[in-house]
Amino acid sequence: MPDVIATPAVALVDRLLRNARERGASDLHLDPGEDGMRVRIRRDGALHTLETLPAELSQHVVGRCKSLAELLVYRRDVPQEGRIGAERSGIGCELRVATYPTLFGERVALRLDAPDGSPCALAELGLEEPVAKAIHHAIEQPDGVVLLTGPSGSGKTTTLYSCLRHLVDHGPERTIVTVEDPVERRLDGVVQTEVDAAAGLDFTRALRSLLRQDPDVLLVGEIRDRETAAIALEAGLTGHLVASTLHAGSAAEVFARLLEMGVEPFVLTTTIRGVLAQRLLRRKCAAAGDITSDKTSCDDDCDLCQGSGYAGRQLVAEWLPMGPDLRQAVLDRGDGDALAKAAANSGFSTLRAAAERLVERGITDTREVERVLGTRRQN
Repeated sequence: MPDVIATPAVALVDRLLRNARERGASDLHLDPGEDGMRVRIRRDGALHTLETLPAELSQHVVGRCKSLAELLVYRRDVPQEGRIGAERSGIGCELRVATYPTLFGERVALRLDAPDGSPCALAELGLEEPVAKAIHHAIEQPDGVVLLTGPSGSGKTTTLYSCLRHLVDHGPERTIVTVEDPVERRLDGVVQTEVDAAAGLDFTRALRSLLRQDPDVLLVGEIRDRETAAIALEAGLTGHLVASTLHAGSAAEVFARLLEMGVEPFVLTTTIRGVLAQRLLRRKCAAAGDITSDKTSCDDDCDLCQGSGYAGRQLVAEWLPMGPDLRQAVLDRGDGDALAKAAANSGFSTLRAAAERLVERGITDTREVERVLGTRRQN
């Protein structure tokens, strides 16, 4: 059977992948439209349009991506997900591929993994010293729950993997098991599981089975529902250390979300050691100097930032421990505002305060803080 992927598309996809890697992109997006396929990359969390491909090439480009990821090329009516290995990608890193049918053809999103897939050490994350010390203390305990929150692309997985690496490299030997969707990086010394809803292996079923495997540490990729929350928190209550993520706007709102899911307040106050909320802010380009509100001082051909005025990203985070005021607010089933007030009363330092300290140090600027955190609420 002849190859249905046109030869020009092979070279074109190779070029797009090389270009994305050379520009330091984390993602490559191929968006079909009536007039052609728009090619964009996500670099340091921001999207940039590179070019628009002729509409007649769109199907061949998508087909080549699906072929590399060993997806069903002939199925264009359903979403598909797959991987492209580092050797097969031709750019020295693994890619995750997701397709989605649209009005003008299939959209393709490719996530580029770092060439060195090993997680960085906790000390390399760039956290402020009080936050770093609090996380170290929390994950070195024999039991309890540590939760992370933040939007997609805020670095939660990197932080979790760094925590696991710390546990593998330091302290007593422990059995560490993960349940992820998907497994984003392979970790030596850690037993990793990827959920497969189609096969009936979801977070809940995987967790129930793993608790019979005598683990010491459990990483749960994400708490999405009451049942997963209940099992994860119960594990923290019965002698396991559990780390997971949960989507919420702030550290205090994590408790509001769990209360809304129906988790009993005493379970939260007994098991949760702390919540880390984090974001990633773009760093000012070292060649740009001061960045004004309307332009950058870098040329378009700047090797560091390609004219954006930013190069690299900086982690900014807030750590909320279970203090007396917060404990009482949770037991009282307080709403988000009440929980935030209780957190503030305990001397809790917010994400915005941490971000403003980065501005004062010249690492980022106000424009970037407002892009990521929004404008400050007016009283």
